[in-house]
Amino acid sequence: MHVVLSLTDTSPALDRSGVVEATHYATLAEIAGRRGRTYWLLARGFAEAPSHALFGELIAALGPVNPAESLSDETAAFADAMQAALRADVASDVLAIEFTRLFGGISQTYGGMPPFESVVRTGNWGGDMVLEVLAAYADADIAPPLPEASPADHLAAELRFLAIACHRESEAWQADDIQMAMDWVRRERDFLDQHVLRWVPEYCQKATGMAETPFYRSLLALMPRACALDREDIDAILESVPAFAADV
Repeated sequence: MHVVLSLTDTSPALDRSGVVEATHYATLAEIAGRRGRTYWLLARGFAEAPSHALFGELIAALGPVNPAESLSDETAAFADAMQAALRADVASDVLAIEFTRLFGGISQTYGGMPPFESVVRTGNWGGDMVLEVLAAYADADIAPPLPEASPADHLAAELRFLAIACHRESEAWQADDIQMAMDWVRRERDFLDQHVLRWVPEYCQKATGMAETPFYRSLLALMPRACALDREDIDAILESVPAFAADV
């Protein structure tokens, strides 16, 4: 099992032997917590203007890069880019311009598409796509986790939604509420399948071609890989609980 990014702690990988014990549920709780912190960390890269304070917090959250992890190359490049930005006196100004150009949706002639699902998938903001995203938030009883003055289908909002869902999944495992935990896992799976994975890979590929700084190139390279590997991990989680394995 991949368990995206190291995020300072280490959790054992899941096996698929079908043996379910209290320690197994504790492991699932740890994994859900790590997955949630990963999504929140990635969301910050798309939601917050770059600053030395942000880089320091992200580096601390990321922790040492584990070369055995599936995302070790992408994570190492991301960490190196942040370390380089911390050392450069003018990095924040350069990166602030890049942040606005890449994610600000200023105009068709300056920068790329804004990181909004509806824009990437339909060419226009709003409509049924945004309503579907809002419905997913409401169905999970999660208030739209919006970056400041941003729409509901902003990439950072969708990543924050997944982060909160993973946190609630972790709480359910800790409470031995297996039904609730599995409901959250399925909700995460469905949101990835119906939303994030339908537009984020395309968006990140296009934005990478426009990115000029190592920080944003590495963030955009890491983003789709982390989501795809997490989707594989969700399948492993679903299969690891025998009572629910047939209903996935």
